[in-house]
Amino acid sequence: MKKVTFLLAALLIGGMMLTGCKKDDPQPTPTPDPQPTTTKVVYKLDNTSLQQTTSACFKYTVSYLDAKGQMVTVNDVTLPWSSPEITVNLPFTAKIEGNATYNEADLPDRVVYGCIYYVIANGVEFQHEGIIASSDKAGFLHVMAEDPDYLKFSYTKTIEKE
Repeated sequence: MKKVTFLLAALLIGGMMLTGCKKDDPQPTPTPDPQPTTTKVVYKLDNTSLQQTTSACFKYTVSYLDAKGQMVTVNDVTLPWSSPEITVNLPFTAKIEGNATYNEADLPDRVVYGCIYYVIANGVEFQHEGIIASSDKAGFLHVMAEDPDYLKFSYTKTIEKE
C-alpha cells in the first residue's frame, strides 16, 4: 500500500509539475500599419459647354478643401480656372463651392452665365452637373430676381482608394 501511495503521490506531483509549467506563447508578428494611399487633386471651373462660353463680366469667388482639411478661398476669379495640384491621403472628401458676381452695367445684351465644376483626382475627372445658360439681359436679370442664389454652386466628392 505504501508503494501504491508513493507511486500515486509521485504521479500527482509530476502531473502538477507538468501542468504547472506554462509555455511562453510565441509573440505574434505585428502587422505593419498600412501606408496611406495618396492621390493628386485639382479643382477646376470651366466656362464652356455646348459651344457656349460664359460672358466675361462675371467674377467668381471659389472655396475648396485643401490637403489639411482647411477651406481655401480665392476671390475675383475669371474662368477657366484651376486650383494648384494638392496631394491628399485617401479616402479624401473633396469640396468646391462658390458663386459668381457681376456688375449690372457690364452685362452684355446676350448674357451667358453659370459654370461647370470638376474635381480631378490622378487625371480622372469627377464632374458635377453645372450649367451654362444664356438669355437676353432682361431675362437674366429676371432669373436673378427670382432666384438670387442661382449663381452659387457647391460640390462634394469622396475619393476612395483605387
